[in-house]
Amino acid sequence: MSPRAAKSKTRQTPNPLFEKWISEWLKEATEKGLEVRHGYQRALSSLRKCPLPFKSGKECLILKFFGPKLCARLDKQLEQHNKISSGSDEGIMADISKNTKLVNVLQPSTSNQSQNSMISLTHDDLPKSNPAITEKEKIVLWPNEFTVMLLIDTGESSSLRKTNVDKVISELSSLNVTFEMRRLSVGDFAWICRDRSGKELMLPYILERKRLDDLSGSIQDGRFHEQKFRLKQCGLENKIYLVENEKKYHGLPISHLQQALANTEVIDGFTIVRTENHLESMKYIANFSNILTNMFKDKTLTTHIDEVDSGYGNSSNVVKLISFKTFSSGSAKNKNMTVRDMLIRQLLQIRGLSVHKAFAIVEQYPSPKLLVNAFRRSDNPLLLANISYGIPIKTVGPAISKTLFQIYSAK
Repeated sequence: MSPRAAKSKTRQTPNPLFEKWISEWLKEATEKGLEVRHGYQRALSSLRKCPLPFKSGKECLILKFFGPKLCARLDKQLEQHNKISSGSDEGIMADISKNTKLVNVLQPSTSNQSQNSMISLTHDDLPKSNPAITEKEKIVLWPNEFTVMLLIDTGESSSLRKTNVDKVISELSSLNVTFEMRRLSVGDFAWICRDRSGKELMLPYILERKRLDDLSGSIQDGRFHEQKFRLKQCGLENKIYLVENEKKYHGLPISHLQQALANTEVIDGFTIVRTENHLESMKYIANFSNILTNMFKDKTLTTHIDEVDSGYGNSSNVVKLISFKTFSSGSAKNKNMTVRDMLIRQLLQIRGLSVHKAFAIVEQYPSPKLLVNAFRRSDNPLLLANISYGIPIKTVGPAISKTLFQIYSAK
């Protein structure tokens, strides 16, 4: 199956009704030869690129090619729809709950955002931090008393090392982005909230940036899978993989890179964002920073949410997050790993053994001892060949199974 086919087969839209209505208006305008059809086409494309669940037409003002007239028409259509479907589960809220998770990304856009078009999310829409992570320290940041800040990685392995860092700082400054240079244990960009006393909490978004040549190199030397593994362990729910399509490219065939990105999106659950160049990437990051500021500024942010917590006010405005310290320790290369994590790391060193295959194997044999004993008892080099994983379903295969048999059955 091609990457395009895999993507279209699994695509879920967060705004099915809005897409349906704009498509109908586009068809009608096209049949009549009206110039407005071009506006509908651009707006529809813009909406499809954005996984934000909108509850009103007015909220679409944050998107490129959405003006007051189109948003007002959506609100009017929505009002009529809700009257018809009142009392049933066919309203827009049902569509949202069935078809969306929390926002992962917003399309690259240079359009000005309306100051009144703040994104509204219910408590169920808000991100939930990794349930396996428990914060020892209780931190609370009160609404409108903190600043959302972009964190830019200063690590030696950062992709920014291959770009002029001064240029990045200059571009983000000109786009009025509040940022800070800081060493990140994984990822190139992340977002943090800080109040006047210096207390901080991480927003549940992390972004890894790659040029196509960077992506090719990371796949060839194994960093690609290792980075994805650590991103999954970092405790931030929403992983964004931003890929710049450089005109000059040397490395693996483009089809191989597209397949790797399709697997990252469909199987790993990452959000893939494509930009044409570095400047467009910076504009995307600036735009997304503004969205996060509007999304969280009137929320209460805390490391703890339970029945004994009190004084937060409306529970629908409370979001549970993790601290920077917890984020760093959760994704660090030298963190204290479980036996299962160690085995995954071992398996990923084997050429041709992807992170998906590694997780599938460890699901059945969560320690080296169990894997060794299974091979010795069966004396079967093809023991792991039929272990399945992924969508569509694939198997580990005989070649990998034979290689692991040689490694883990040796006496």
